[in-house]
Amino acid sequence: MKSPSLPARKQTRRTRRAKRSPREAFGKLSLREITDGKDGYTWTTYLVQGWREADGRHGRKKFKTRAEAESFIATKGVEVANADTSLHNVVTRLSKAHVEEAEAAFTRLGGRYSLGEAVDYFLRHFAQPENAVGLDAARDAFLDAREREGVRPRSLVQLRSTMGQFIGFATLRLLPAELRPEIDRVRAELEGEGAATLAEIVRRIDPALRPTARKAAEDADDVPALLRGKLSPTLRDAVAAARDEIESTRRPSEREIAAALVANVEGAKVPAVHEIGTADVEAFLRGLRAKDGTSAASRKTWNNARADVHAFLGWCADKQRRWTAENPASAVPKFKLGRGVPHVLTVAQARELMAYAATYEGGAMAKYFALALFAGLRSGPDGELLKLARHPERAKLIDLARGVIHVQPEVSKTHQYRQTAIRPALHKWLTRFEGEIWPTNADRMVKHIRARFALAHDVLRHSFFSYLVSAEGSVERAALEGGNTESILRRHYLNLATGGEAEGFWQIAPPSTATRGKVVRMTA
Repeated sequence: MKSPSLPARKQTRRTRRAKRSPREAFGKLSLREITDGKDGYTWTTYLVQGWREADGRHGRKKFKTRAEAESFIATKGVEVANADTSLHNVVTRLSKAHVEEAEAAFTRLGGRYSLGEAVDYFLRHFAQPENAVGLDAARDAFLDAREREGVRPRSLVQLRSTMGQFIGFATLRLLPAELRPEIDRVRAELEGEGAATLAEIVRRIDPALRPTARKAAEDADDVPALLRGKLSPTLRDAVAAARDEIESTRRPSEREIAAALVANVEGAKVPAVHEIGTADVEAFLRGLRAKDGTSAASRKTWNNARADVHAFLGWCADKQRRWTAENPASAVPKFKLGRGVPHVLTVAQARELMAYAATYEGGAMAKYFALALFAGLRSGPDGELLKLARHPERAKLIDLARGVIHVQPEVSKTHQYRQTAIRPALHKWLTRFEGEIWPTNADRMVKHIRARFALAHDVLRHSFFSYLVSAEGSVERAALEGGNTESILRRHYLNLATGGEAEGFWQIAPPSTATRGKVVRMTA
């Protein structure tokens, strides 16, 4: 006889509340990813909703894959849009293409302006030139003209950089709508070309981790495969950080993306000068970024870039060319900036700087820094000091016998002749040290000294003016020697140093232990 069976255990089904992702809008329709589960199983569906059925109920539909859902949205979206637009039969002399163009224009205006208002504005502000000139061709002609006018090489480099950025921005901004998807494709291709390699990452990470990283890299085909491998958390973080650091410097700029588009995509072109409007210039300036790549550029950067674009477009609008009807950058505002108090070396800092220059590399750069500090000559890659150092008659221009430096027009930034006095302190520095003002490897040595003392670009010239105005008690004389206006000196350099400080500054002499080179020294 069978024993009575135990009652069957009641099975309980454990269900999990569905997880819903944030809703994505596609016009009037929306898409939401839903993760559901039951009895230990989970699955994902994609819910599309946002329309009304014929009976007035809210329409919604689920799909197994996102691709199916997006395909449905593309079809249903057109149906929903057309349902809100009534069609009319109108007798018109316009062709079908003209009617479609008018409909597209009304859609783009979005009800903010009438089509007539848009046409009136266009006719008042736009003039098609007889020969449309591309921004790139205009840029090249503009820079050639500036170079012939004698603009400094440093300024030309800045102009070329700004115009390259602006043309790249304008090319992408004014790209036809049907070609806009190509921007992301080209950007992805360029980013792929700049991807960090395994060897680069191994070289970049901490030396203590390199052996382990090198061994792990032998079993990986690329960086993603390495990160998917079995790595310690420390090594994985180091690899990821090295990759990001390397690739952050290789992100393609708008200039590079635009150049690749124009070269490889049919229909993509650099816009003409007359196509640029005020909104384009302002959008370009608002898109400028600081060195960190994320925060907005400073107001000074805005003003500098605006000045470059304004000069270029104004040149294009000149009556000799008339490549555009007006200068669209003129209506873009510029910021009013205070210059502030200039940074000036203290007497102790100036003495320490010159003492180091007297001993570094046998005093090879002592005369260079003496001329910058005690004569106020403008330094920099294309400054007065470098031009003087390379001038074929520099020995004649630095007249030690008469105690004067002749700054010729071809040397001066303002292209005007001036004289700067060789005071006793400068005379000692020029006669104590031998060799050229700008010797071999001077660029490397100047960078080393400037970095060691954290010297700002014009701090030596600022110091010269401050101590000269205080010592001479004459703004007029300082302006004549330095090549600046009296108003600038009164505004920025007056009363920055006391009489005692100025006296100490102009007594800074070479140390008695300063070494001499092997070249015949300059003598009076």
